[in-house]
Amino acid sequence: MSWKPDITVAAIVEIDGRFLIVEEQIRGQRVFNQPAGRVEAGESLLAAVARETLEETAWHFEPEWLLGVYPWR
Repeated sequence: MSWKPDITVAAIVEIDGRFLIVEEQIRGQRVFNQPAGRVEAGESLLAAVARETLEETAWHFEPEWLLGVYPWR
C-alpha cells in the first residue's frame, strides 16, 4: 500500500493593506479563514488555489508566490 497525501492549498490575498478572508462555521463556531481547499486529482497547486479562491469568494486570483510547504500528519 502506498501513501497518498491529502494536499491542501490556501490563498493569502492582500490588496492595499486589506486581506481577503472567508467567514465560515466550524464545529458550530464562526471563524475567519483564508480561502482554502483540497487539490483535486491531476490539478496543479496553482490551479487548485485559484479554483478554491474563486469558488469560495467569487474573486479571480492568480498566485504570484509560494509561501511554503508544510507537512502535517
